[in-house]
Amino acid sequence: MTPSKNWRGAFAIPPIPWTDDDRIDEDVLRGVIDWMIAHDTPGVIGPILVSEFQSLSHDERRLYMRILVEQTRQRVPVIVNVAAINTPEAVAYSHYARELGADGVIAMPPYTLRFDFDRTYDYFRQIAAAAQMPVMIQNANLAPLTVDQVIRLCSEIEHVNWVKEEVEPRHRSIGVLAGRKSPHVHGILGGGGGQYIITEHARGACGTIVAPEIVDVLQNIWRLLEAGQLSEAELWYERALPIINLEFAMGIAFMKEILVRRGVFKNHRMRSHSRPLDADDLREIDRVWARMRSFLM
Repeated sequence: MTPSKNWRGAFAIPPIPWTDDDRIDEDVLRGVIDWMIAHDTPGVIGPILVSEFQSLSHDERRLYMRILVEQTRQRVPVIVNVAAINTPEAVAYSHYARELGADGVIAMPPYTLRFDFDRTYDYFRQIAAAAQMPVMIQNANLAPLTVDQVIRLCSEIEHVNWVKEEVEPRHRSIGVLAGRKSPHVHGILGGGGGQYIITEHARGACGTIVAPEIVDVLQNIWRLLEAGQLSEAELWYERALPIINLEFAMGIAFMKEILVRRGVFKNHRMRSHSRPLDADDLREIDRVWARMRSFLM
């Protein structure tokens, strides 16, 4: 198990590759994990929203978790999502993450039942007891917690010491939480595809959690920020902005299309086809790709 105190930088989320008959393509999933590590991500995390985790069956989710830990092979930290719509299910995933040998777990509060804080507290208490490893709170608009509630969870529950802060405006939320200087919060990570990576770093984040299509560029930006090379970091950020912006505009299918163009995925299929790419999307991707490809390895 890797020391959690060293969790810094652009952690990447392996998305799920789907076959034509709507099954997880296990070979491609293993390939994208290898590709992310080869492209400098300091850690992998999933299955969370970028992984379409809400669409997975129980067996599919356990399959993804197993592949994630197996394929990473202790090369970088592995944080497994154990969030569920109820406490017993979250506890079961936490036991499985421990059995697999994950380095940490992440969970947002139940996102359909909307627990009150007392039940949310017990939910995280039971997750931590089952996992017996670092627990990261995913604090998102889907099931938001206040800063005081986050600090209380981290202060009172053993192992709960990390936060993925996404409550909008997320950069300010990170700044407020970091400004409290709680010794029980070991690290705060942002997200949002790297959109706020510079201001998140400035406001006290220790890293960010992103989709993987340009994780090498985002990790390079983070490394430059850590080295105090702000001007160079800003240059790379401006180069990355067209892809960051299109990810926000087009969603997960866009991210998968970039992975197709980088030779990692076979298609940009999603289990939900509510936002498929259309001909105009693909023309815009062609335009941005033509400008960006020379910056990508």
